[in-house]
Amino acid sequence: MPIVYGISQLWFRGLLWKMKILSHVRTPNAFSKKEENFMSKVSIYGHAYTRAFIYTYNGYHHEFNAPGGAALLKLLLDISGTDIRESYGEPFYMFFELKKYIDKKDYWAIDRRLGISYSDFMIEDCETPRNLLIWHEGLGEFNPPKTECPVLWASNKVLPYKEKFAKVASNCLVFLDADVLREAGAMISRQISWERTATELIWQLQNNPAISHLMQAPHILIAFAEDGAVYLRRENGELKAELVLTHGGGEGTLRAKLQGEIDDAFILMTASLAHQFTEVISGEKPLRVLPILKTAETIMTTGYSIEGLQNGEYKIITETEEAENMFAIPLKSGQNAIDPDKWCISNNVGGKRVFDIAFNYVLNGNKEIDGLPRLSFGALTTVDRWEIEAFQNIRNLIVGYAESNSVRPLSIAVFGSPGSGKSFGVTQIAKNVLPGKVEKLEFNVSQFTGLADLGAAFQKVRDVILDGKLPLVFFDEFDSDRDGRPLGWLKSFLMPMQDGKFKDESGEHPLGKCILVFAGGTAASFEEFCMPMNPRQETVIDDNASDEIDSIRSFKKNLEDAQKELDFKNIKGPDFISRLKGTINVLGPNQKDENDKNYILRRALLLRSLCERKLDMKKGQAPISPNIIWAMLLVPKYKHGARSMEAILDMSRLEGNVWEPVSLPFYSQLSIHVDADAFVKLILREVILNSYIEQLAQAIHADFVKEMTAAGKTDHSTAVPWDDLPEEFKESNRDVARNYGKKLNSVGYDYDAGDTPFPSVEEFDDKTLMLLAQNEHIRWMSEKIANGWQYAPVRDNEKKHHTLIVDWDKLPPEEQKKDFNVAKNIIPLLKSIGLRVYKTV
Repeated sequence: MPIVYGISQLWFRGLLWKMKILSHVRTPNAFSKKEENFMSKVSIYGHAYTRAFIYTYNGYHHEFNAPGGAALLKLLLDISGTDIRESYGEPFYMFFELKKYIDKKDYWAIDRRLGISYSDFMIEDCETPRNLLIWHEGLGEFNPPKTECPVLWASNKVLPYKEKFAKVASNCLVFLDADVLREAGAMISRQISWERTATELIWQLQNNPAISHLMQAPHILIAFAEDGAVYLRRENGELKAELVLTHGGGEGTLRAKLQGEIDDAFILMTASLAHQFTEVISGEKPLRVLPILKTAETIMTTGYSIEGLQNGEYKIITETEEAENMFAIPLKSGQNAIDPDKWCISNNVGGKRVFDIAFNYVLNGNKEIDGLPRLSFGALTTVDRWEIEAFQNIRNLIVGYAESNSVRPLSIAVFGSPGSGKSFGVTQIAKNVLPGKVEKLEFNVSQFTGLADLGAAFQKVRDVILDGKLPLVFFDEFDSDRDGRPLGWLKSFLMPMQDGKFKDESGEHPLGKCILVFAGGTAASFEEFCMPMNPRQETVIDDNASDEIDSIRSFKKNLEDAQKELDFKNIKGPDFISRLKGTINVLGPNQKDENDKNYILRRALLLRSLCERKLDMKKGQAPISPNIIWAMLLVPKYKHGARSMEAILDMSRLEGNVWEPVSLPFYSQLSIHVDADAFVKLILREVILNSYIEQLAQAIHADFVKEMTAAGKTDHSTAVPWDDLPEEFKESNRDVARNYGKKLNSVGYDYDAGDTPFPSVEEFDDKTLMLLAQNEHIRWMSEKIANGWQYAPVRDNEKKHHTLIVDWDKLPPEEQKKDFNVAKNIIPLLKSIGLRVYKTV
């Protein structure tokens, strides 16, 4: 007799029905020829069971059964059985209560799990099929047949057993949920950043013996809930790996929005994958991951319908119109670090320039970063890996603290340059993960005159706690001097941080549950704040000094560092640091160093947020001049960080709700916040560059004449002074000059008069020269054809016949060399008239 947990035997007996297990199956005519090839010769081998549902609707109690596991897959793939085999032992049941969660919409989800009926459940081996779909839920004995045929092995419950997996691994596509690997002992992070999660997955698969046997399979697909997946495959013996995201949010984003539970997302993804399976294994087509993820997203957002559950009617997506962004995960053979290159997706997105993404995001909003990893909390949005990781860590700390019984304050330190927005990010996170429960308090420690001020601040914190709220307390410039002593306030925070108590003139008082955020004012980063604890013992070398002098200088340097370390200990710096539970470095809108490419994206996110809050946005497009976007994104530095960006908008005199260059504040006002000269040049960039077109066209022609003269072709019809050149050829040179920007953009470069903050480029590499040469030939042909020229084996200028209107590969080597020379001369020509080339990001 089966054992039933949490449900009456009487109801259980009324629900029992005999469950069959499928062996060889065939398909009806509903499938394409490709799909019939798979479905007509497939065996589904795996765990099957009955799902028994109860629900109440309009006051009436309802019950029905539906297939689960392998039996549901049979139904989803619309395949009917031949050679049906029964399971051994009693049927296996799972029991659920459904609930309708969203009014006026047929959205049902699982409200309660009522129990399981156990039995001596196992599946007999089936005959060797042509294609095999294995569904493994760890519900009993499992012994799939050894076969040479293609195998799709899917499970969101249990890791494939090493010995049994080895039977089919060589021709297998294995599809697993990431939690299966985590439960097997793989340390793969969750909700930190997609880059970290993906690189940790690869590292674990390659090095963790508990899961490394999966690497025997030529194809591996790992799903991270319904929000993303990593696809690994071997291509000509080389391992390739890509990350595909459903929407850009972190793992678990879709589940966090659910009311109730949806169990079928993974099995629906398996059904979607089954439609591609044979083509992928055979190498006919690459795997398309996005349809698989979108299948799961659909059920997670629409929920169950009663009719759909009863009839097995689900939406299985096999094609999508959306572009599939596959982010290549960097791999190095024999690498001994998890992420040696510090991979950041937003630094290189499908060949797009960071600047182009940033520019279009300001104009059009989120649709420009769809599919990119991003973090959004209220008005806070970031796509930078390092900011995402830092904010996610703070979010996890706040959520964990709020759910705990701890009354000791949660202490967090935030560092960044002035105006970087240190309090903004933490505030947005706290208020969005704990809506209605948080009250923000701010105190500027630099304005405290004594302990009485600190005591009064903590009394206000306690008042908020007594009102039933969770105080989010910012101590701005906590690292201020006290009575002339650097970092003199640190020791006064130790008791509240450690013991949850504070002192004032009336004595010692309990503080209670609160979040203390210490925002630095003197150190731009946590590492800089801690520097006295970790002085760099280094030798100071001067090539012009004697060894004795170098030794004396090094001794003095080390002595100074030792004194700083001692001073830091005396003011209780290490004690303060030890009480912190989390830290974050807020980067702000200025470039951190030359390797920081994402500062332009950070500026774009801030600028878009400002526009949304302060301008009347229509149809999602920002009413802002492209020239202003260009200047706001590329000005070398904001003197007061994000505050300067906001001030420039606030000081602008807007007319008609459109932010145009004429609206900008006066030069003297701009100078408070940016280098006004550089800003104005960026605003006038197109005008400035247009003023160089004629001069550049003449320089291009002069270079051509010089080349013809050197080749002894002084009789060439166009090798004449500029003033004697026919207007048609003058205009041709002007077109070449006008095309410089487009030509350079196509290979990731641009040019200006030195107005942007990017370093100059003195020469192109060979790959770039080839692309520029080919582009130049295409430009020349397009211009000729537009003017009525056509190909002919003999050139005739009067008839507009030309021998060189051909593809690049058919161009004679000497003519290709001319285009290479054009490419090589771009930088020298621009420099000759006072312009320069730079590499864009």
